[in-house]
Amino acid sequence: MDEQKRNALQRLLQRLKDDWVQEIPLETAACEVCRKTDCTEDEWIRCENRIAHAKCLEEIRLKRRGQKKNNPTT
Repeated sequence: MDEQKRNALQRLLQRLKDDWVQEIPLETAACEVCRKTDCTEDEWIRCENRIAHAKCLEEIRLKRRGQKKNNPTT
């Protein structure tokens, strides 16, 4: 496949993905894979899976901030 056709195909696939696939906020990603379909607010607040996921996200964000402070060019 030549480069022009490959680029056209990539653009088409990207448009389809943009139209059909919705990105979810990282904060609710743990809820997307949970088997439970509906939680009360109290259940959500106490959910161990969500809390663990939130802690991991916070650690990742802190590491990234630390890397940016140590290497301001990235």
